[in-house]
Amino acid sequence: MKVVYKPGNAYEEIHCFDFREYEHGVVLHNEEGYNIGYVPHEILSHIEPHPEEEVGFEGGVLEDDADDAEE
Repeated sequence: MKVVYKPGNAYEEIHCFDFREYEHGVVLHNEEGYNIGYVPHEILSHIEPHPEEEVGFEGGVLEDDADDAEE
């Protein structure tokens, strides 16, 4: 995923595999689970999934859950 933040006048981004949210910010992890960065909530803009990580929603419900409800 891509974490976008604005520490000054320009936006910057960090690509990570996973993150954990804490009271004051988010800690970013690589695929091995190692910490690769920290972004405080004050400068965090948004977090975007990479195209292969996107999850589809239909009507506010995960597509997999919607399929189960129809059965």
